[in-house]
Amino acid sequence: MPDLLSRPETEPEEDPARFYRRRLIRWLTILTIGTIVMVAFWQDPLSP
Repeated sequence: MPDLLSRPETEPEEDPARFYRRRLIRWLTILTIGTIVMVAFWQDPLSP
C-alpha cells in the first residue's frame, strides 16, 4: 500500500533555464500596452 501512495519523480533535476517563454511574453505584453498608452496620450493628451 505505501508504494501506491508515494509519487515517483517524473522529471530529472535540471539547471534553471535562462530563457523563459512565459517571462518573454509577459514583458512583451507590458511593453506593448505601455507603448499604446503613451501613443494615445501623445495623440490626445488629457487637458483640464
